[in-house]
Amino acid sequence: MCGICCICSNTQDSDHVDWKDFIEKNSRIGRRGPDCSSSQLIDVGSKGRQLFLQGHVLHLRGELTPQPLQDHHGNMLLWNGEIFGGLEVGEGENDTQVLLRELSGSTDPCHLLTTMAKVQGPWAFIYWEEKTKCLWFGRDMFGRRSLLWHIPQNRKEHFVLSSTQIGDQEFREVPSVGIYSIHFPEVPTVGCDLNIHLYQREESVWPGTMDKVDSGQTFQDRLWSGQSEISPVKFSMDTDLKFPSQMPKLNKALPNMDNDLEKNFSDDLNFKQSGSNIETVNDHQKYIENLIQNNEIIDKLADQLIDVLQQAVRRRIYNQPYLALAPEVERSGNFSSEVKRSPCSQCKPHSESPNKTNATVLENNPLTAEEPTTEGANGPGRGDGNCGGGTRTNPSCEQDHPKVAILFSGGIDSAVITALADRASASTSVPLDDQQRWNVPDRLTGYSALAELNPRRRWNFIQVNVSLPELQQVRSNHVRHLVYPLDTVLDDSIGCAVWFAARGQGVIGNGARQGEPYTSTARVILCGMGADEQLAGYSRHRGRFSELGWQGLLDEVELEITRISARNLGRDDRIITDHGKESRFPFLDEEVVKFLSGIPMQYKVNLDLPRGLGEKLLLRVCATKLGLLSTAVLPKRAIQFGSRIAKMENNKEKASDKCKRLAE
Repeated sequence: MCGICCICSNTQDSDHVDWKDFIEKNSRIGRRGPDCSSSQLIDVGSKGRQLFLQGHVLHLRGELTPQPLQDHHGNMLLWNGEIFGGLEVGEGENDTQVLLRELSGSTDPCHLLTTMAKVQGPWAFIYWEEKTKCLWFGRDMFGRRSLLWHIPQNRKEHFVLSSTQIGDQEFREVPSVGIYSIHFPEVPTVGCDLNIHLYQREESVWPGTMDKVDSGQTFQDRLWSGQSEISPVKFSMDTDLKFPSQMPKLNKALPNMDNDLEKNFSDDLNFKQSGSNIETVNDHQKYIENLIQNNEIIDKLADQLIDVLQQAVRRRIYNQPYLALAPEVERSGNFSSEVKRSPCSQCKPHSESPNKTNATVLENNPLTAEEPTTEGANGPGRGDGNCGGGTRTNPSCEQDHPKVAILFSGGIDSAVITALADRASASTSVPLDDQQRWNVPDRLTGYSALAELNPRRRWNFIQVNVSLPELQQVRSNHVRHLVYPLDTVLDDSIGCAVWFAARGQGVIGNGARQGEPYTSTARVILCGMGADEQLAGYSRHRGRFSELGWQGLLDEVELEITRISARNLGRDDRIITDHGKESRFPFLDEEVVKFLSGIPMQYKVNLDLPRGLGEKLLLRVCATKLGLLSTAVLPKRAIQFGSRIAKMENNKEKASDKCKRLAE
């Protein structure tokens, strides 16, 4: 994970500008990369143009690699992403180095597009190709990493790409519809200073719609609506060469009503739409147990989903390095690099790389040799290299330094991720508070889910408590700059809740250290985002199903998946990484999305069933198989309501309203 930016300027206008100093004083991008900061100035030789490239590195893989990374051909890469598959990254290798080596293999645009299409994992990148004088950039299909652009409205402004806003100029999120390029010829194009060329992703649609990406005025307006007529930037699109898509086709087969799940099983159960919660929960649990025992298809699909999700979680918690760095600065010519932070010197490498989990929130601590290993976990003697064995130089220090966190509300999405992380890692912890005024709904369900997790593991439940004055201060100083360019009440509520949760600062709520102040050291945060979109978890899915049946539900889920990149992941990336931490989304792993997209809808959901059962039905079966019996039948509750943050200031606002507090 990194903070990356590129500023395209004219030397005649910007000789006096110290871009490094300007960015430091006018953006939050440096907070994204606490380990190393580097910059490079490139003279592109086109009408006095210069590119200023800067990278701030959060070191999570292989050897510490400053960015922009330059090869012997003069190519440079700014990489804000993780390669979890598609390209081979060896043990101990840094994926930035691997990707630059692959991209430098040819200057044919087809080679770059094919290479980037292979990458599995979240990414945003900026790549300078020296031989062709071409700047490439783009985001992955789900927009899991933030990349904003400022399109100059006149020839005095600069074209800017950045992970976060810089200065007070207008930025927008780069649409995740393909790969973009800017060519800097020796002889500039007449009447146009910059031409941004799009290689659209195959079968791509504009985020938030089902409208196909096409050329013409619609294409121009979609990329930058409201652009000035005198803007020096124009857009074009390649109609022959396209960016290969990894987006799988959604299985839109309609169910055979003779085999409808509700018809097959509801006669055996007495669903009580009213009455006590205990009776309803018991009925729902009995229904799921019936599915497991009597429906071979559902039972098999649940096992397969657990397996593919397990692999997704495992990929996201392995191979994190221990850092023990001395601050240093290296400068030569137009290049400068600075190592900015030294982690705890007592955290030494294992002979086998351990994995830790924590939740913000849940945080785990490693099992010792005397502690029993858990079913599915790789403790000492279990034989799966990345989790057990090894010599601990300072076990007590290590137990206080978890490496992975989970945004943990106790809901089904985060609970399933936590249970799978428990199988794959050596430890976990969770935040709580025992004071009644802090007992918001998500905390209560968090306690309930904690009780269903592996009892032989020492969990730390971290209580994150936020007062109204602190909320207002953090919003003004931090969140409003990170949520931008989004600006709704919903963005404010979720942005603030996630910022505090990701910080992981609170009070330990369980175990021997209950009541002690605690701040998480985890640098990776697992998030459950993506499950609701794929498994019909929102109330609007029920509305569409009630109005238009299965076809309406299929169309709505397809729309949800296509518009993920336009909704919130870029925002969440900016929020979480402000703490020098990285968000990872197992439900949006390419293999998970491919698996879920291929399953007929009636085996994933059944909205004829009550709330807390019919939505995300297949995931509820998985949760039951993982021992999360009560959690498996909890209805969805949005984070802004579960945390009660939406009710702290103005109860009468609508989620879609423009939030005035973000402008204050």
